[in-house]
Amino acid sequence: MKHDLNKNKKKVLIFQKGTGFSVKNRNFITNKPAMLKVEVCATSLQSIRHAQEAGADRIELCSELTDGGITPSYGFIKEAVRLSSLPIQCLIRPRSGNFIYNEDEFQIILENIRMAKHLGVAGIVLGFLTPKNDVHWEQLHQALTFAKPLEITFHRAFDLVRTPEEALGKFIELGINRVLCTGHPTQAVEGIETLKRWKSVTLGQIEIQPGGGINDHNCHWFVTHRFESVHLSAQIKTKQGAPGSNEAIWEQPKEIADLELLKKVVAICKP
Repeated sequence: MKHDLNKNKKKVLIFQKGTGFSVKNRNFITNKPAMLKVEVCATSLQSIRHAQEAGADRIELCSELTDGGITPSYGFIKEAVRLSSLPIQCLIRPRSGNFIYNEDEFQIILENIRMAKHLGVAGIVLGFLTPKNDVHWEQLHQALTFAKPLEITFHRAFDLVRTPEEALGKFIELGINRVLCTGHPTQAVEGIETLKRWKSVTLGQIEIQPGGGINDHNCHWFVTHRFESVHLSAQIKTKQGAPGSNEAIWEQPKEIADLELLKKVVAICKP
């Protein structure tokens, strides 16, 4: 297959059921972003303030990040929307653990989508799997119907999907905006080759958003490879000691995004 060397043309990915991806050429100008957007995973109002002050672009709102994140409360969402000048993507996840939900849990998910939409968020972040680590398409379809016209991010459950490139094609058909993923069990920088492949095969029809372990020491890799945005919490760990002891015995992440770390990341992502 010959490669199109015309820089003003872009190859367009077409997903065909039963056949996978094919590529067609379209004559339109490619407008790749010159800078990365920075999305901050915020578990507090102060984190939102820090994200705004640092020059971030978007908030993912959640609670209990140490357990992987769950849906924030009604009051937290309401106050976050009131405070934030940045668009808020609200995590929809009723509990920690896996991403396999029974009917009762799924009904809670739908009600949480309704709540977040009513409170004025810009988008939601969600993900559904089957016991075989396939996307649960029926639940996803229902959730998307409830969420319209909000932006949709499929979260890091995607890293567990057995056939990720096939799933990406279906996400494009469904109009999902982005996929938050690492391409690796824990660290996005370790999974960068996988992320680059997913970015290449989708050709800009869905955003591949790196997240997981991103900081001021590694975010330049995602600038170099021209991703659209990165996702981080910027929560740093502090030593904590037992009551009455001067000895630090465990590390506890702060619930507030570190302002100076965010400023460094933003400066690198938006030179």
